[in-house]
Amino acid sequence: MVGILLYCVAVMYTPGPVNILSLNCGVQRRFAAHIPFCLGVAVALSFWFLLMGYAGSAVVDEKAMPLITAFGVSFILYLAYRVISSDVDTARDGNNAAVLKFSDGLLMQLLNPKSFLAVLPVTAVQFPAAGIGGSGIAVWSIGLGLLGFGAPLAYAAFGSAVARHVENSCFLKYFNVVMGVTLAVVALDMAYQHIYLALR
Repeated sequence: MVGILLYCVAVMYTPGPVNILSLNCGVQRRFAAHIPFCLGVAVALSFWFLLMGYAGSAVVDEKAMPLITAFGVSFILYLAYRVISSDVDTARDGNNAAVLKFSDGLLMQLLNPKSFLAVLPVTAVQFPAAGIGGSGIAVWSIGLGLLGFGAPLAYAAFGSAVARHVENSCFLKYFNVVMGVTLAVVALDMAYQHIYLALR
């Protein structure tokens, strides 16, 4: 069971589109404003764990992954545009910065093929090996979703702590552009890995 937690922490707390957006949100706004987005991420992760835990890999057809990925890539590119084009908010009151809502976190995590790929080893291998079944799947799914809630919130808190020491709006605009371009690169990598190579 410790192996499940270690695996999930390693996967959830490494940089990815959700955590990159969260870092940017922390720089632009107070991290508490990011809680609805993090809740959306947690609900989506719990959904994936529940679905895959009870129904297994038979639910998601491998042939559907390129289509799911295409939606995810489009959504991440849209969010990258929002980050790059958002105004810099040196007062950090959040009036001009892009606002990420519960639905943004939910959709981003649901449509991210890496979520599915991260959940599958846990539900297909680690749950059965640890004897987790029945209602235990629901308990673990909710718990791991809560663990997922903490990852983007931690990135937002870090961004918020760093931003307290930065007053230069040029730096913050540059940071927005770097984060937006990073998101776009992540989206293009997802498109290459999960659409182009899958359909080749």
